[in-house]
Amino acid sequence: MVRLGRFGEGEESALSSGILATGWDIADIAEADDRSDIFETLEQTYPSEKSGTLRNWSVQLNQLKNQASENDLVVVPLKTTGKIAIGRIIGGYIHANAKNPARKVKWIFDDLPRQSLKQDLLYSLGASQTICEITRNNAALRFEEIAETRKDPGYFSNTKISSNHDSGKNTINDEIDENVNLSIFSRDQIEKHISTSFVGHSFTRLIGEILKAQGYQVRVSSPGADQGIDILAGKGAIGFDNPKLVVQVKSGDIEADQPTLQGLLGCIEDTRADHGLLVSWSGFKNTVTKRANELFFRVRLWDRDAILDALFSVYSDLPEEIRTELPLKRIWTLVQDDDG
Repeated sequence: MVRLGRFGEGEESALSSGILATGWDIADIAEADDRSDIFETLEQTYPSEKSGTLRNWSVQLNQLKNQASENDLVVVPLKTTGKIAIGRIIGGYIHANAKNPARKVKWIFDDLPRQSLKQDLLYSLGASQTICEITRNNAALRFEEIAETRKDPGYFSNTKISSNHDSGKNTINDEIDENVNLSIFSRDQIEKHISTSFVGHSFTRLIGEILKAQGYQVRVSSPGADQGIDILAGKGAIGFDNPKLVVQVKSGDIEADQPTLQGLLGCIEDTRADHGLLVSWSGFKNTVTKRANELFFRVRLWDRDAILDALFSVYSDLPEEIRTELPLKRIWTLVQDDDG
């Protein structure tokens, strides 16, 4: 597994170029045969960084440079779309852009919904490291199956393979669960619950309640044909104050496309609203996201991350009925050293 930036800033380049470049800006490590060699390079590059952090980074870069082999699968949880990309390594180590350790990848697909994976694999993808080998619950064979069928066959103990616990490897297995990022794991659980419990009109109702908690007067359309208007929302005592919103909501696994966006723009004109809000649980087609800057002062796009952020910010103000259907508890956990 490889992550491409805290905010997914390296994802677009990696997916378009096939160059899986990490975020470490260091000298070429082509001659580094093991993690101790890589550690020395990191010490020279980051002299003020903690030794423990540098050791962590050296393990991860050694995994990428020396231990990942040609034809190995690479799994990338995408921050920008909420989907999962899977590809195969082609060729050996390269130093991309004269600064980044990298490998070349041939992508198989980049649009696998996270809910396609069983919970245990999602748990492993919640690992806090930037680079790690995932071995728990027969992950390698299962991802091979997923790469072919886009379906997780699940874990069966009679097919479990033994893990190579080489001290130079950075693995996620049954003995190393402490490296899991609990915030990512928890978010995955919440996403899965919403995906299965809030579908169609119930999802629209959830969005309406979030907007109410944000201070809007809200009218949610009845189930069925809505002529492109799922929710109308406005500020003020009876909703006549600005901003006035027209909201179109898409649940399920369908990405919102250009015709959907164009329909929302038409509804803004028809209702004399100030702005539009396009909410899509499974994200947006490129034809929509490319217009985000152009339409910045007219339309907002809420993808899965934006929906969850809005939900968390007002959760305590939601009606008891919603909180019963979606029971959440805030937890605190110790933040580990940044791992790159």
